[in-house]
Amino acid sequence: MLAFLIVSARGCVEEPHLYEPLRLIDAASRLIDIMRKEGRFSESLDRIQRMIEEGKHLVMYDEEAFVKLLDQLVAELVRIVKGASPGSPIPQPK
Repeated sequence: MLAFLIVSARGCVEEPHLYEPLRLIDAASRLIDIMRKEGRFSESLDRIQRMIEEGKHLVMYDEEAFVKLLDQLVAELVRIVKGASPGSPIPQPK
């Protein structure tokens, strides 16, 4: 679900309004809160939530930076799914 929300947020960028991706990443942050309460939390999820909370308001004054945030969230999510360290290159399939 988290992957769907973040990737969907990035996919909505080309639509007329950036409010849709903002709602999606806000929902992702809220989903992380639910996961925390259910004991399904990790440092990786905390890092994604911090990125969202620190950058989601960029949509109001810097759309380019907001889109960059969405790209960074997708890349971070790929790292988590593939088991890579934060900031490391995304592992490529062999």
